[in-house]
Amino acid sequence: MNEKQIIILNSTILYIIASLTTTMVHEFAHAIVGAVNGSEPVLHHNYVEHLAISHLSVIQKAAIAFAGPLLNLVQGLLAGWLYLKSKRQTLFKLFLLWFSILGISNFLGYLMIGPIFQEGDIGKIYQLFGIPFPIQLIIAVAGAGILFYVAFKLTIPFLQFSYQQEWVADPKARKHFSFRIIVLPWIFGSVIVTVLYLPVIAIASIIYPVTSGMIFIFPWKNAKRVDNVRLSENKEIGKYSAVLYFSLLALIIVFRFILAPGRTL
Repeated sequence: MNEKQIIILNSTILYIIASLTTTMVHEFAHAIVGAVNGSEPVLHHNYVEHLAISHLSVIQKAAIAFAGPLLNLVQGLLAGWLYLKSKRQTLFKLFLLWFSILGISNFLGYLMIGPIFQEGDIGKIYQLFGIPFPIQLIIAVAGAGILFYVAFKLTIPFLQFSYQQEWVADPKARKHFSFRIIVLPWIFGSVIVTVLYLPVIAIASIIYPVTSGMIFIFPWKNAKRVDNVRLSENKEIGKYSAVLYFSLLALIIVFRFILAPGRTL
C-alpha cells in the first residue's frame, strides 16, 4: 500500500475506534445513572435494558435519558480541548479530532431528531415533560445550525495532517486529500460499525452510523476554499501502526464479546 492508501486505512480505523468508544460512553452514562436511580440496568454494546422503571419519577426517567447525550457532549468538548493542546499531528491527535466531533455531533444530532424520533433520548424527554412541538422544532433547528457550523470548521484541522505540499497545493488536491482522510473513512467505517451493531434492537441504531456522518460532506466540499494550509512535520499518519491495529481488535472484542451479551451493573 502507498502512503495515500495507508492514510485512508489509518483514518478509517481511528473513525471506528472513536465511533465505538462514543457509543460505549453514551450507553455507560445511561447505565450508571440508571443504576443510581434503581432501574436495574443491563449494559449492552449499543443499548441499555432497564429492568425496573415503573417506580421511577419523571425526573429520574429524564435524567437517565439525558445522561447519554450529555456525556457525549462532555466527551466532545474535552477531546476537542486536548486536540487543541496537542502540538504534533500524530495518530492520537487524529483520534482526538474524530472523538471530539463524534461526541459533539451525537449530542447535537439527538437535538435535531428529537421532534421526529420520540423513542430517542431527547424525544423521550420531550414526551415526559410535554414540551410543545414548536419549542422542539426551535431546539432542533438550533442544533442543526451549530452542527453545520462545526462541520465547516473541520476542514482545516483535517487538512493539517497532510505532510506533502502536493496534497494541498491547489483546490483539487485539497479536496482529494480531504476525501481520503474524512469521507472514505466515514463511509468504510460506518459500514463496519453498522455490522458490529448487529443484531438490530432499534432501527435508529442501524441508521445512525451512516446518517450521523453526513456532516463530513461539508468539510470535504469546503476544502477547495481553504488556502495556506500548514503542513504537518509528522508522517505517522502515512505509516503502518501495530498499536493502532491491536487497539481496534481489542475494542471489537470488548464491544462484541463482552458488552453485547449484556453486563448487569
